Amino acid sequence: MNDSSNIAYVSISEWNKKVMRFIWISTGLVIFIEVLLFVFFQPVPECSKREYWEIFVLRPSILMVLEAACMELTFRCLGKILGEQVITVVFLMMQFVLLGTVVAVHSSVPYMCMVLTYPVIFANVYREKYFRYVAFVMAILVYAAINYGIIPSTEFKPDNSKEVYLVIFVGFIMVAFSFSKVLTSVVVNFEKENQKIHQEKEEILEISQRDSMTGLYNHKIFYDRLNDQLQKCDKDYPLSLIIIDIDNFKRINDTFGHATGDNVILKIVSLIQNNIDETDIAARYGGEEFGLILVGKGEMEAYNLAERIRREVEQVTVEGVTGKITISLGMTEIQPQDKNSILLFKEVDAALYEAKQTGKNKTVCRGWKKGSNNDYTYRHFSSREEKPMS
Repeated sequence: MNDSSNIAYVSISEWNKKVMRFIWISTGLVIFIEVLLFVFFQPVPECSKREYWEIFVLRPSILMVLEAACMELTFRCLGKILGEQVITVVFLMMQFVLLGTVVAVHSSVPYMCMVLTYPVIFANVYREKYFRYVAFVMAILVYAAINYGIIPSTEFKPDNSKEVYLVIFVGFIMVAFSFSKVLTSVVVNFEKENQKIHQEKEEILEISQRDSMTGLYNHKIFYDRLNDQLQKCDKDYPLSLIIIDIDNFKRINDTFGHATGDNVILKIVSLIQNNIDETDIAARYGGEEFGLILVGKGEMEAYNLAERIRREVEQVTVEGVTGKITISLGMTEIQPQDKNSILLFKEVDAALYEAKQTGKNKTVCRGWKKGSNNDYTYRHFSSREEKPMS
């Protein structure tokens, strides 16, 4: 879907919950890594093992847990009061406070500042663009504050060994892995939501194209489909057009009631659908009028189908209706030069009018047909006359 209005986005509250879960997992991983680094640390005169524990493990761990707890409380307690927009901005800022603590404590480690990019990436999931800009600006400000000493970093710079860098790298990977799992769940949700949106859109589109009572295409779609088919019509792609009208339908409604009239329509629609192919197009053109576009059917095949429907309608019975129910039909075989759907429909409508005026319950076929000498002759016949040879 190219239209952004049709793209699924995770809700702000739902995404903030996922981020909060990630924050707690990451905090636990960072504390675990700090403990591993403490194991590898070799005491020096400037910093004993105990001092290292206090500076690099105990104090930052307590601080990070308190910061994460503040984030949780802020999110849970003030979310409804401040609103989703404000609380999310505050939420982003607090993420940088927590990550800034990690960067400041381990300022001796090159590229540790890259952890500040996590909230920037996270913010892209929000639909509102300004969250991304807030995260972008905050990442730069926090790094600048640490770099220029506004946010104090640890004075002692331990000599980092290969083992220390390996532990830190593995820690980065573990956090990134946790981060990817969160994003994966969002991608899966996006896919499900997009499929749901697409399906709902297709269903709405289908409903808008159909007549609510019969399920056939409506008047507009009938003309759209007719125009589409006219562009395809050639000697290898024959088409025929039929219009059907229920005879004396007003009398049926006035005598037996509109509910019974609806049942007559539905019964005739059922007969039409049973006689046409999946490639054919059926529409409710008017109140008691129906249009058929027969794909791949020439004049005689279409005429035979029309007559079959007409005869079946003669035999049908509908509860509450006394007397015979009949239909009149006008039809023509569409020629390759027929590209004007309005003129074509007028021709078929004239055939239907003739059928109604000359006794009803009949099929009238008329229109120009290409002969063997590539000349066009006007064909006209009805089901009460001798039918021409096919």
